[in-house]
Amino acid sequence: MILFVGDCHGDFEPMLEAAVGASAVVLLGDQEPLDDLVSILGPEIAAKTWWIFGNHDSDDPEYLAHHASMADRNLHCRVVEIDGLRIAGLGGTFRSNVLGVDRQTTLSDLPQVRPQDTRQSLALIRKDKKLAPQDHTTIFPEDLNFMARLASKTRVDVLVTHEAPESHKLGYRILGDVARALKARIHVHGHHHERYDAMIDGNVRVAGVGMSGMMIEWLQPRDGLFWLSAFPGGNVLAMGYDPKRKTYQGEFVGLEACKSFTAPGLNALQEAGALILETFLKRPKRQ
Repeated sequence: MILFVGDCHGDFEPMLEAAVGASAVVLLGDQEPLDDLVSILGPEIAAKTWWIFGNHDSDDPEYLAHHASMADRNLHCRVVEIDGLRIAGLGGTFRSNVLGVDRQTTLSDLPQVRPQDTRQSLALIRKDKKLAPQDHTTIFPEDLNFMARLASKTRVDVLVTHEAPESHKLGYRILGDVARALKARIHVHGHHHERYDAMIDGNVRVAGVGMSGMMIEWLQPRDGLFWLSAFPGGNVLAMGYDPKRKTYQGEFVGLEACKSFTAPGLNALQEAGALILETFLKRPKRQ
């Protein structure tokens, strides 16, 4: 069971409690660690954790430095197999002064979108020939080009980003294009502190994950926690807390005839899911 953690913003206590029962953890950006990330997570949880940057992870250069001990666990522009699922990552956010995309820009528009704004050229422009902190948490053309090339070679089960695709009112269609190019079944993102589920073109299920830290009193940490569990036959169970029903809700991704279901806790939800999937797969197929 993989735990996806929305913006911690320096408060890791809720995710640390939830991570104990997870086989793997993916941090969706805006960690803002006040100490070395391994020290915060502890060796056991750090060993099973992956991460991407969010926009606020460069607000203080120390935040960037505190990720360094886990640099090899950065999912940005790579694909790894985690707990039986192939997961691709794209960290950072769009900054209009660097990459002039708008919310309707598509992946095919990319060659016409300020191709001169690359990390290398910006570093050369700066006096010390180094990137500014925010450049480490910015999506550049080469990142999107790399994801497009990656899509020509492989496919993934899950795409994780900090920014949202077009399913969110402040999201970007170009990220939906990346998910579609990768043939991802589910796209998980943070950034907007909002827990929601949606479908976008290409039959891609989107899970928006809320904020897991408790720095804002009225936000519930459970909204910032989301789980995926791989089942036999390539089936994937998506699980999250439903604040309206005050219960946990599960849904098998891509099995339209297998309806969503609820349970009071994650273990009960997984057990119910196993039974529902077994029953569903035993149903005689319609001719």
